[in-house]
Amino acid sequence: MTRHLTPLLLCLPFLLAAAEWPQTSGPDGNFIVPGNAPAAFSGAIGDAVKWRVPLPNTGQGTPIVSGGRVFVTSHQPVKADTQTGAAILGLCFDAKTGKELWRRVIPGTRTTDLSSLFNDNTAASPVADGKRVVFTNVGGTVKCFDYDGNELWSHTWTPFGRHHARAHEPFLHNGNVILMHAPRQDLPVAAATKAGAKPLGRGRKYWTHLRAYNLATGKFAWQAEPGTSVHSTSLLGKLPGGRAVILTGRGGGHQPPEEPYGLSLIDAANGKRIWDAAIAKYPAAQNAALKKNAAHFFIGQEHRTLDLLTGKPRGAVNLSRDVTLTRWENGRHVTRTNQNMPKARKPITYFTNLIVGDHHYFRSFSGFLIGRVQLSTGRVEYLQVPAQVIRRKGQPGQRLWKKALPNDMKNAAGFLATQDKRNAGNGWGHVSAAPPIVVGTRIYWPTMIGTVYVLNWNSRALDETALASVSDLGPAGKTWSLSSLAFADGHLFARTLKELICFGK
Repeated sequence: MTRHLTPLLLCLPFLLAAAEWPQTSGPDGNFIVPGNAPAAFSGAIGDAVKWRVPLPNTGQGTPIVSGGRVFVTSHQPVKADTQTGAAILGLCFDAKTGKELWRRVIPGTRTTDLSSLFNDNTAASPVADGKRVVFTNVGGTVKCFDYDGNELWSHTWTPFGRHHARAHEPFLHNGNVILMHAPRQDLPVAAATKAGAKPLGRGRKYWTHLRAYNLATGKFAWQAEPGTSVHSTSLLGKLPGGRAVILTGRGGGHQPPEEPYGLSLIDAANGKRIWDAAIAKYPAAQNAALKKNAAHFFIGQEHRTLDLLTGKPRGAVNLSRDVTLTRWENGRHVTRTNQNMPKARKPITYFTNLIVGDHHYFRSFSGFLIGRVQLSTGRVEYLQVPAQVIRRKGQPGQRLWKKALPNDMKNAAGFLATQDKRNAGNGWGHVSAAPPIVVGTRIYWPTMIGTVYVLNWNSRALDETALASVSDLGPAGKTWSLSSLAFADGHLFARTLKELICFGK
């Protein structure tokens, strides 16, 4: 009997991972799972769409999947064109059918512009542990519910300074939910704006920190010793001996107060500092990437590495000299080696970097290039991809290589839900983009205009043969998304300004 059950028991961890996506970074906190997701799909023409449902309003958080349910956030419904909002909704759907099961209001202490290409109050994704789900309003409220929608606990704070980036996503570890916010409930609401925060200065009492709360009770567990910039996405990892750690950063635009700018490694059990690495002008708008015994980051025209045990520099690779470049020229891709790239304003489109296998992948800041650095050799490769694909039923797809269509920025009810004209851009460069995810042998890159690049990440060469598809979340010019994808039970889940979609067989 035991002998017959052994194969099932060996597969159980894989089955559990494939059935759940409990936080934006996936079950293991690294955006990577085994499995097999659709290699090509189209929301524009309904290809591989299992179900789709309209959402009450715009939003940015990743849909997460747990216990056969999909949890996602949205701003509250509006009855006219609207530029700003404060309160958000925590929504629960049936993962098999898309039926809405319940919704709850999560109030905010700050008002923000809707559908900003940097963030809005919905930018923090939910997290769930199989019994409880936590929704975070970036504007200053966190609430925990059971899976029937009964509120279990909540906390509020006043954000210090306007959050200009997608930033830290909530994640789970050791029974805690780990958030990033200023530990203040007594600040005036004006402190949540740039103008209101500036007179208060840069003192430690206004710093944002990683803060852990017990998921079952809501009781405060710890506050990280180093500060964390509102621009930084912190990620979990392990030291070579197995100790759980968090890599976090400080720096970025608009002079965040937390210092010194650079990276810190934190003990995930208690928030204690392991090391600080001061890095002048550190561009914190990237995922804090770590693997095995090293931390990796992008700065200027370089990809750099730190020793994970000590925080000391280990090496650097130039991203623009002697690279391999595959470009679209005269109707076909052409690969050239030993190329020198034009000097770029910044190294990557924010938050698009992810380590998988022996490669650190990223989207370039300009030029519609997907790049990767081979960690073992330092080899740098780039592949030009289309800016957008236009698909209409009964017609061949049209690839745009230099310019994408502007977005209508309308919600499912047909109302404009935005303020800044830049929000209708192409989703490359100066934008807090959604991180990619990896399912099995493929990496999935969603962009702000609903284009999704699907690549075989372990391809020997980063050229046109690595590109599995250029998929989409909906019609060109009418689809907007700053959300990562989620994968569970063989299906991909996505959200746009207008709808929640399940792709699969």
